[in-house]
Amino acid sequence: MNDRMLDELIVAMRDLHRRRRRRRRVTGFAALIVLATAVVWGTRPVSDHRVGGPDTPTIVQIVRSTPRTGVVRMINDEELLKRLAEIDRPTGLIRSEGRSWLTEPVVGRPQV
Repeated sequence: MNDRMLDELIVAMRDLHRRRRRRRRVTGFAALIVLATAVVWGTRPVSDHRVGGPDTPTIVQIVRSTPRTGVVRMINDEELLKRLAEIDRPTGLIRSEGRSWLTEPVVGRPQV
């Protein structure tokens, strides 16, 4: 009886490992196909992406020729409230437990 159970367990474990190996191979192959497709799709020439075909003229309009550079300047709460009032976005400030909140949304259109 025990030998039969052991034989069935060995067969079941071999089947389990065979299915896992097969699943790993299929998953790896599918990932390889997806990666190859992404590489091929990403390296296609720009002319292939045109809707009208190769005879359609390409129109390019340069909107800005200099890159934007940003400068971050830290200001305190009072300066923030003053600057908001200058651009017609009045709001209050609530301080609690070391954090600060504005009483009204400051983004978007100002109240007229």
